[in-house]
Amino acid sequence: EQNKDKKVVLLELGVGFNTPIIIRFPFEKMVRENSSYSLIRLNMDEAVLKQYSGEEEKITISEKIDNKKIVSVGAFAFSEHREIVEITLPETVVSIGAHAFYNCRNLASITLYDTVTDIGDGAFKNCYRLHNINIIGTGMNTKCLKGVLSEVNNEVKVTIHYDDDDAVLVFPYYLYNYEENTPARIVNQITEGSGIQYRECVDGTDVNYMQYDRLFQAGMYIDVKDASYKIACYRLKYPYKLSEDAKRQYKDYLNKNIIEIVNDMVKNEDYDGLNLIFSMEILDRESCMSCIDTARENSHMEGLGQLLAYQKQHFAPSHRKFEF
Repeated sequence: EQNKDKKVVLLELGVGFNTPIIIRFPFEKMVRENSSYSLIRLNMDEAVLKQYSGEEEKITISEKIDNKKIVSVGAFAFSEHREIVEITLPETVVSIGAHAFYNCRNLASITLYDTVTDIGDGAFKNCYRLHNINIIGTGMNTKCLKGVLSEVNNEVKVTIHYDDDDAVLVFPYYLYNYEENTPARIVNQITEGSGIQYRECVDGTDVNYMQYDRLFQAGMYIDVKDASYKIACYRLKYPYKLSEDAKRQYKDYLNKNIIEIVNDMVKNEDYDGLNLIFSMEILDRESCMSCIDTARENSHMEGLGQLLAYQKQHFAPSHRKFEF
């Protein structure tokens, strides 16, 4: 109280990012409440990755640097590095600073542990190509996933490696649009796309899988068609906490729409999606023949070749044997 109007430096020794919040809270509270206060923490065993100066496309950050444990990716540490395509963070990292990966426009995949509990504002802003997130779980904590998804509005495939099994989820895109209300002289922000609803299934501890699966039918009437086959296939292929009702829902959808789905993939040259469908072995003989005819009629030669290879592998004509 005596020094609240003075410039004060609060010095903490041996306190780091892994220190319990109850210990860090008093000084943090004082700094928030007093603009003239500054907080300095010194920890000889921990390090913050402040700035990256390399030019690699694929980066794996080690757990230590100069024998100090890396516990945080600092603000703007990787910003504007448009050459980065893939990055893997170590288990020791517990926080990602504001704008840490800002404008990494070619970043397509990130792997991190669920030990990350704090992601700063704009950490993944303008990462337009970030479509793959891999979470390695050591406990029940999805704050890191929630933090990344809140920054990325494009379609994202998320793989969560639990201790007992894996889950693969697809989160559709969403967009912010603006509508002018002329009489009221205001502009309303409108959210378009089911991606927001899907992202709300992630809370601070885990994914609400029941809520995620329930959204499938509702999303079909919004915009989820482009992502629907991926959602269905991955939930069936990795049935983590998948109820029987949800399993039936996904199977019925794929069985009913398989020809249209495959024809769209061939037309759009979505060969990753085609291989996913092939791996599920849900394309029967008649549906396969129909898709082959369509691909041939439209001269989609690469897709036709893949369909013919699938047909040969799964529906090769049986050869009659004659004994003499």
